[in-house]
Amino acid sequence: MKKYSIPWEVGSLFICTKCGAKFNENDLAEDIKKTLRKELKEVDAHKKIRVMTSGCLNVCYPEELTFTFMPNNGETEVYTTSLKEKEATDEIRKFLKKKI
Repeated sequence: MKKYSIPWEVGSLFICTKCGAKFNENDLAEDIKKTLRKELKEVDAHKKIRVMTSGCLNVCYPEELTFTFMPNNGETEVYTTSLKEKEATDEIRKFLKKKI
């Protein structure tokens, strides 16, 4: 086994793919991920926070999308937001701005 250092400075954000699929929004997590990665790259913050999709994060509430932030130093944070793409993207964007 070999240990590696992660290239992003602040932490990782995971967006649940199961939440959207449950409500026929199959590409919701992937679409939000693409949007946020593009925006982070535009402000040269893509090396600070990595945005990824994930399977079930084990926090399931009706009509809510779960996302988790895992800082490089500190405790993992789990949140839910709207299943509407624009609202979810806006909320997660605001969250990430506080972390950068």
